Amino acid sequence: MAEKYDLIFSLGSVPIVAQMLKQMELQIFDFPFDKISGGSFLTRMSLFLLDCANFMEQKNISVQKNTPREGITTYKDLKTGFVYLYDFNPNLLLENNFPSVKLKYDRYIKNLRLTVNAAKKILLLYVEDPQNKEDDEDNMSLVLEATQKLKNKYPNKNFKILYVKNSEDIENMKVIQIANNAEKFEFNFYRQFSEMSSKYIDASMLSTVLTDIELKKSWRQKKLFFYQKLLNKVLEFRAGLK
Repeated sequence: MAEKYDLIFSLGSVPIVAQMLKQMELQIFDFPFDKISGGSFLTRMSLFLLDCANFMEQKNISVQKNTPREGITTYKDLKTGFVYLYDFNPNLLLENNFPSVKLKYDRYIKNLRLTVNAAKKILLLYVEDPQNKEDDEDNMSLVLEATQKLKNKYPNKNFKILYVKNSEDIENMKVIQIANNAEKFEFNFYRQFSEMSSKYIDASMLSTVLTDIELKKSWRQKKLFFYQKLLNKVLEFRAGLK
């Protein structure tokens, strides 16, 4: 029997996690951690527990040219380590660019606050970036600590954390119970077609973590899913015309 949640969202640490949740119809709204890379579990969880206060400030944003590939401009928050790959317009000066990006993220933060306040049972998914491996032993203690902090901050809510780590030596999924409301998954979801090709996160493999997990859908949520799908098709059509 599927386990149902009022709210499911991605804490990161790579954009494909939120993309996968939306494709599986497990996440409706856009949230602040969806599109950013970089930063650690501790940084992201700390920001969430602080209601995303001071999530981004212009003084901390650095323009990174030719990173990660030549000709590509990215924007890095030097305080948090977050990398913004999609939000800033490289043709504009940062001071002209920042206000609209900040406004967008303020909306994402508001979405998260409102949905958390309205939910009772919440699933939080964190996937390590295989290119930026984190301290495994330290992070497990941080996950355990986070479960207690979530309980203290939200005593009337039931949070569960799924922490996913890529392990190239493990083909079959290994599940470790960190606490009653926290689990760690280890398996190989970082693939490559051949020795000559670059590696990539296999979303179909990653999605197996969410087997038998569902999002409770009200009539309003079903309408939102329909309109979101319609909007995505319009955007895809417009992109095809360019």
